[in-house]
Amino acid sequence: MPHLSPFVVGLHQWLLALLCLVPLNAQAAIEVGALTGELNLGPHVQLLEDAERELDIEQLVGEGGALAWQPSRQETLNFSFSDSAWWLRLRIENGSSKEVRRLLELAMPLHDYLDAYVVDEHGEIVSQWQTGNRRDFDSRPVTHRTFVLPVYVPAGESRQIFLRLDTHDGLYDATPLYLMSDAGFLAKAQRELMAFSLYFGALLALLIYNLLLYVATRERSLLLYVAYLGSFFILMFTARGFAFQYWWPTLPTFNNQLVPINIGFFALMLAVFSNSFLSLRRHAPRMTHVLFVVGGMCLLSSLPALLGHYAPLFRLMIPAAIVLSCLLLGVAVWRSLQRDTLARIYLVAWGVLLVGVALYFLRVAGVLPYNLVTEYAVQVGSGIEFLLLSLGLAWKINQFKNEKLAAERATLELQRSLNERLEVEVEQRTHELERANQRLTALARTDPLTGLLNRRQFHELVEEKLQERRRSGLPLLFAVMDIDDFKRYNDAYGHQAGDEVLMRVATMLQDHFQRAGDRLFRLGGEEFGILLEADSLEAGQHALERFRQALEQLRIPHETSCYGVVTGSFGLVCCRDCRKVPSAMALYRQADLAMYEAKERSRNRVVTRSIAEVLE
Repeated sequence: MPHLSPFVVGLHQWLLALLCLVPLNAQAAIEVGALTGELNLGPHVQLLEDAERELDIEQLVGEGGALAWQPSRQETLNFSFSDSAWWLRLRIENGSSKEVRRLLELAMPLHDYLDAYVVDEHGEIVSQWQTGNRRDFDSRPVTHRTFVLPVYVPAGESRQIFLRLDTHDGLYDATPLYLMSDAGFLAKAQRELMAFSLYFGALLALLIYNLLLYVATRERSLLLYVAYLGSFFILMFTARGFAFQYWWPTLPTFNNQLVPINIGFFALMLAVFSNSFLSLRRHAPRMTHVLFVVGGMCLLSSLPALLGHYAPLFRLMIPAAIVLSCLLLGVAVWRSLQRDTLARIYLVAWGVLLVGVALYFLRVAGVLPYNLVTEYAVQVGSGIEFLLLSLGLAWKINQFKNEKLAAERATLELQRSLNERLEVEVEQRTHELERANQRLTALARTDPLTGLLNRRQFHELVEEKLQERRRSGLPLLFAVMDIDDFKRYNDAYGHQAGDEVLMRVATMLQDHFQRAGDRLFRLGGEEFGILLEADSLEAGQHALERFRQALEQLRIPHETSCYGVVTGSFGLVCCRDCRKVPSAMALYRQADLAMYEAKERSRNRVVTRSIAEVLE
């Protein structure tokens, strides 16, 4: 053997020692310096099962190479029912020339316990958090419905991230894990917020609309629909993390109890509503009892949540929910084959919802890719389902009305054959009732004092106009007018004189705005709304200026006004892209703000604004 110098021997021994320090299952680092969008970390993390829940971060940092870390290879992490705690590990590095901040999101709002640690290259913990759905909401470093952790990586350095996932009693939900830049997270958060705002807004609008219908008609099926929709609304609002964030951020135990309890209540209301919707008491009375029993089992199986037991609860609830769904689908198919129109509507509605649920869970299982369709499939499916069911209820009520009218006609024919005089009296009473209904319909649409459309019609007509302009791309102009110092006018001249002023202003509005698309509303008190058929903001402003001058030239005395006569302040908004206006109320608020700006600028003037400029 050739003789080696002491220096070469020492260098050889140092290299061997260095290699011994490198763990055999070393993890490849993820380059984040140039990351701009979002990265799904599911396939990139390593997993470690802590069956005894004894490991801590010091052991993982000191003995990480000797532990049985395994690559996940899952698009979405899912531990299902497990009594173990699970550790996740990944390494990120910054190859850029400046420090970067990256956001790590665990996109499961209902995860019980999350402990996170960021370790630098020397094994020192530089950041750590203890949060989760069973801890107060303010334990989260970023105020968001899911769990978002900020990780800072200096230029040319790397960081190792450890996540400890644990549950209350062994029930894990599917756990999407993403790494994003600030811009990527902002885009994702805005996209989600817009989608959920539209979704929950649509559900809430359907709920309120049908509740008002119930108040007006006292139709029991409408009340059951409202209870069914309301339980689903609260369930989704809670399951998506919004309830914990906005409603009870300091009540984590209550938040966790509410989810299974509301699932059980939703299943019971589903059984009760479906029984009413499909008229099963008349067509299949035995099935009514079966549905109520299964729905009751779902509710009863949720009660252990009050004692803090969740995993056994879902082992009972999931099969009961599957049985209930199969029963409802079977009944709907059976009634559809018997040419029951309501059953066919119900079957289509449930079919759309089940397709949405299937797409979402296939995405969670990693079978389908993540995209807008698979992520929001449940929301889209349930929204369409509730809309179809609402239409079905309207059809059902209309059928009852037609049957009632047919029965009335038969009764009239019988009365006519028995007594001609009684027939005449009934006919007269019928005509009186029709005229009363017409008057009631008119009263429901118009303001009784001025004859203008009322606030309810404002919401309906402006929503229709917004939808029309979203399709056509044409601009939409809306103005709010308020009579200046009207309270002082009432105090000085009396309320009767004030009513006369309101009627004169309403008459002037009708005289000045006579184009086919113009719509006039009394929004309340001395406030009026004007939907203008104009091509531009300048044309609308010109039309309002003519009316303002005409009102001032009436010279209606108003001693307490700085102008000495009755005047008005106007706020005009022009929406050139109606897709940016979510609702009629959003349009009204902007016009109202412009009107108040006119008030602040000495009144008796027109202030304009563009929706596009406000929203940008």
